[in-house]
Amino acid sequence: MSAESTAREGDKRDLPASSSGCSGSYEFSLAAAKVAVAQVCESVGYEHFKDPALESLAGFAVQYILQLGKTATSLANRNGRSQCNVFDIALALEDLTGDVEEKISSESCSAGRSVKLREIIDFVNSSEEIPFPQPLPRFPVAISDRSWKMMMIPSFVDIGETPPGKHIPLWLPAFPDPHTYKETPMWIERASDPRGDKIEQARQRRKAERA
Repeated sequence: MSAESTAREGDKRDLPASSSGCSGSYEFSLAAAKVAVAQVCESVGYEHFKDPALESLAGFAVQYILQLGKTATSLANRNGRSQCNVFDIALALEDLTGDVEEKISSESCSAGRSVKLREIIDFVNSSEEIPFPQPLPRFPVAISDRSWKMMMIPSFVDIGETPPGKHIPLWLPAFPDPHTYKETPMWIERASDPRGDKIEQARQRRKAERA
C-alpha cells in the first residue's frame, strides 16, 4: 500500500462517526476541497499541478476544517451548550495556531479581540471573491424518496413471500437468494467406480494404439 493511500485511510479514520457513516461523505468533501484548493493555487499564480500534490493539500484542508469543528464543538459542550457559536470558532482558531500569546479566554472572547478572526475578516475584505465553478448541493447530500426506496431491501410483504420461520415478522427485509449465502460444491461429484474406470482406460488405450 502506498503512502498516499495509507494517509487517505488515516484521514477517513479521523472522520466523526456521523460523517463516516454516510456513504461517500469523505470522497464528496475531498472532491470539493480539491476544486477549492486548485482555485486558490491558481489565484496566487500556479498554472500546473500534479494530482497527488493537489489531493494532499485538499486532505490537509479537510482535516483542518474537521479539527476546527471538533475543537469548537468541544468548547461549546464544555460551556454547557449543544451547538457552537462564533465565539467558539474564534477560540478554536486561536487554539489551532499553537501560539499561547495570541490565545484569548472564553470570558473575554469577542470577535474583535480574536487575532485570527480579524485576519480572516481583513482577507475577505481585501481579496477578490473566487466563486465555486458550480453550485454545491447541501451537505450531506439528501437522498430522494425514490432513490431511498430503490436502495431499500424489499420486505417479505413486498415480494409476497412467507418467512421461513414463524418468529420472523413479515415487515423485515426478505432473505436474498439461497445461492448467495449457502455453501454449495463447485463441481458435481460422481460416484466412484474403479472397475468401470479400468475398463474405460483400457478402451481408450486400445483406441490410441489402433490410431
